[in-house]
Amino acid sequence: MTSEWEWLFRIFIAGILSGVIGWEREKHARAAGFRTLILVGMSCCLSMIVSLRIIELFSQVNSPYLRIDPARIAYGVLTGIGFIGAGTIIKDRGNVRGLTTASCLWGVSAMGLAIGCGYYFIGIGTTILFLITLLILKNIESRIPRDVYSKIRIKFSAEDPQFLEEILNHISNIGYQVLEFSISEQRNGNIYVANIQCISKKQKDGVKILQELKNLEKITEVDFR
Repeated sequence: MTSEWEWLFRIFIAGILSGVIGWEREKHARAAGFRTLILVGMSCCLSMIVSLRIIELFSQVNSPYLRIDPARIAYGVLTGIGFIGAGTIIKDRGNVRGLTTASCLWGVSAMGLAIGCGYYFIGIGTTILFLITLLILKNIESRIPRDVYSKIRIKFSAEDPQFLEEILNHISNIGYQVLEFSISEQRNGNIYVANIQCISKKQKDGVKILQELKNLEKITEVDFR
């Protein structure tokens, strides 16, 4: 029979392993860092232990209607962690941050459940794989060529809004592929605002692009993101 110290040791191990993952997140100033992941890992481990031991409370009960499922609490834990993970995901100006941290929270919770069951080998092994993914594969990820999405807001004055075609051609010559665009006319007339979403194969020099677009005489304002 597992002793009380063994149960507590499992929670301790889950806290240590979670802290290792949390240290990497804290180092990069993420919302869910060192202490947060430790608390999540130990809480999940405790939840799993309670789920395993809850049968002890009903050991004297002999009823055909009593069904105890040790995995039921684990189901609830993984569902609840989804809400915490969603809180770490931030969308700012079209850019999404926090997905890796949310994945770490979900992974740490699963690791805590494994340690709670006494599966030390797969719990520790998974933590090592997490670290390899976060620390080593990050360098590989940075070398993967990726598309860069940009938004350009251009205000121009022209008697004919067809001047937008010249703007789009100029953007294409810079090295962008235009995905979609919209144009609106301001109340004072002959002033148009174009919102253009485009894509490039690599990061462009934003300052250089602004200068090139401003060279077009009819353009009065450019916002590049």
